[in-house]
Amino acid sequence: MKADAKTTTLSALKSMNTADLESVFASEAEFSVPEGMHRGHFLKWLDHPAARCKRWRWPQRLAFEWAPFGIDFDRRLWFFFDPRLAAGRFEVHVQPSRWRETQALGLHYEVSRLPAPVRSRLYDEVKPLGPDLALGLGGINAGPGAGDHFFFALIPW
Repeated sequence: MKADAKTTTLSALKSMNTADLESVFASEAEFSVPEGMHRGHFLKWLDHPAARCKRWRWPQRLAFEWAPFGIDFDRRLWFFFDPRLAAGRFEVHVQPSRWRETQALGLHYEVSRLPAPVRSRLYDEVKPLGPDLALGLGGINAGPGAGDHFFFALIPW
């Protein structure tokens, strides 16, 4: 499947292999910080030792693969199950990706009220593909091949 960020849909992202998701995430296009609430959809685990590490895989699997999740970009909060169950406040910055050769939105959790050991380990990136779709890389606050663990998609709530 040819990966084209401008014409990509949620169903297309769900059917893509890792190489296609990488291509879409690496695509260069103008974007801005999304507004409003977005429902998350787990897409695919990355295949490297840090992403397979049980220390991270099980909590991430519970939170993102099995539980409904989302992001409220207006309030700058992650939530699980229901938007009222906000779990992690973040600041968002348009920046070079830590994990890929592209621009992305970095979600920084230093402002969160989560316990310091938790918030210092959190980091995610989001690449808006249009007004109704974004592709994200979820993981931990570490470099490429260590911090990047899985792909997810976001659509308006």
